Amino acid sequence: MPVAEALVKAGLLTMEIPFRTGIASSAIEQIRKRFPEINIGAGTLLSPAQVKEAKNAGAQFGLSPGFNQQVCDEAAKYQLPFIPGVMTPSEIEIACSHGFNILKLFPAEQVGGLAFLKAMQGPYEQLKVQFIPMGGVNSNNLKEYISLKNVIAVGGSWIATKELMNQKDYKTIEENARKAISK
Repeated sequence: MPVAEALVKAGLLTMEIPFRTGIASSAIEQIRKRFPEINIGAGTLLSPAQVKEAKNAGAQFGLSPGFNQQVCDEAAKYQLPFIPGVMTPSEIEIACSHGFNILKLFPAEQVGGLAFLKAMQGPYEQLKVQFIPMGGVNSNNLKEYISLKNVIAVGGSWIATKELMNQKDYKTIEENARKAISK
């Protein structure tokens, strides 16, 4: 809750709760109740069961690190806006052929980052593909990423690192969020 509060104070009203621990659903439920202004998503959704659990918890969107047809189908079944992950031109085309035009590029830096996204602008402009790069995006390269016309948003844990959360340094999390949205 303190992380969500820090993000709200900073004016960053979209957050992702990764489904990597058993408390993800509970966290989504609690944040939705206490901070209804936050657009909250469930990330790292790897199975249809997790999609259902995220939707039932109140997630407003979902993301996955890769393209899994079963996960995408489950998201459609529950009318959960969904952003599948891609990292190759073939995966981009597969995702687009299934109706997805907002895609998570993951792991962004490891697959070429800015250079990769620039190279994808021309070939996929006709499909109106937009990317949300995650993985290696940070305060040092954020501005370059968001300057690309095929980047709709970015994501990253640099705003609220595990270390900052463990230290309960919510002021720094708030400052990091402010800096991120000011770029």
